Amino acid sequence: MVDEAPDNKEQQQQQKEMQTIITPDTTQESDKTVIPTPIIQNKEEDNYLTRTSNYNSNFNTLLTGDKKIVAFVGTTKNGTSFIVNNTAEMLSSMGINTAVLDMTKSKNAYYIYTNDKEELRNIAKECMENLQKGIPKGIEISKTLTIYTEMPGDSREYQLDNVLSTLLENYSAVLIDTDFDTPFEIFDRVQEIYLVQTMDVLTIQPLTAFLRNLKSKEILKQEKLKIVINKSEKVRSLSIKTLIGGMSCYNSPSMTYMTELFNKDNIKYCEIPFEEQNYVKYLDALVNCSITLNGYTKQFLTALRGLANTVYPLVSKPSVKENKVAKSIFSNEVNNTLNKMKNRY
Repeated sequence: MVDEAPDNKEQQQQQKEMQTIITPDTTQESDKTVIPTPIIQNKEEDNYLTRTSNYNSNFNTLLTGDKKIVAFVGTTKNGTSFIVNNTAEMLSSMGINTAVLDMTKSKNAYYIYTNDKEELRNIAKECMENLQKGIPKGIEISKTLTIYTEMPGDSREYQLDNVLSTLLENYSAVLIDTDFDTPFEIFDRVQEIYLVQTMDVLTIQPLTAFLRNLKSKEILKQEKLKIVINKSEKVRSLSIKTLIGGMSCYNSPSMTYMTELFNKDNIKYCEIPFEEQNYVKYLDALVNCSITLNGYTKQFLTALRGLANTVYPLVSKPSVKENKVAKSIFSNEVNNTLNKMKNRY
C-alpha cells in the first residue's frame, strides 16, 4: 500500500498542525492563552462560502425595520422547541403576524400541529415546496400564527433563499426552530441566533462544538448571538455568569486546546424560570396537540413576554439582562414597529 502524497505544501503544513499535541496550561484561568483550533477547510466548505456570498440580494431588501427573522438552537433536551412554540404564541397574542419554521431533524412541529388530521398532514407535506414557489400556505393556528413544517424523514432539498423570502414577504416575525443538523445557510441568513441553554453543564460541550463549526464557516458573529437560559434555577455552585463563561469557549474533549466563540462579557441573555406547574402544563398541551398560554404561572408569562419583546421589540424598555458591559436592548431600530404594524394589519 502506497500512501497518497499531499497535493501541496499548504496541506502538508495543515496536517502537521493537526498532529501537534498541545500541552494543557496549568496556570490560573485568567492567565490562560486561547489557542486557536486547527481547522482544515475542505472543498465543500469553500463552495459553501462562495455560494453564500452570492445569494439572492432580494433577501436583504426584505429585512425592513418591521421584519424580524431569528433562529433558536440548543442541545437536545434543552427545550428549544418549547421556547420557540411559546414565544410564537406570545408574539401572536400581541397581534404580531408570526410564522414558525421547523428546520429540525425530528420535525416535532409536524406531530404537534397536525393534530392527527389528514387535512393538516397534507398541508404540512407541501409546506416547504409551496414556500419555495412563493406560496405561504402553512398550518394556520390563528390569524396571527402559522406553522411551517414537513413530514419527518422527507429528504427533499429546497432553495432556502426562496423559502425565507416568502416568509418575510408575508409575516412580520419569523421564528426558526433548528438543531445541529439544520443547514448552515439558515444561521447565515437570520438576524439573530438564540442559544438555548439550561443549568445542565453536560449539554454545553455539544453546543460549543456546533458553534465552532459555524465559526469555521465565518457565520458565527458576536452581534447576532443572544442567550436564553431555559429552566433557570438557583444553583449554589453555578452562577449564570459562570454558565455563560462556559458557553463562550469550545474546549476539545482532550482539553488540549480551546477556541473562544464570543465575548462572555458582552453577550445579552434572558432567563426563563423552571416551575413544575409549567412543565406539566406543557406536557399536557403536547398530548392534546394544542399549545396555548393559558395555565402558565405569572412569573413564567412575564419572562416569556420579555423574551418576545426582545425577539420583536415594540417598546424601548429593555427586556433582557445586561451581562457586565452590555448596555442596550438588542435593537433600537425597530422601536416604531407598532405603528407600522397597525397600518399594515
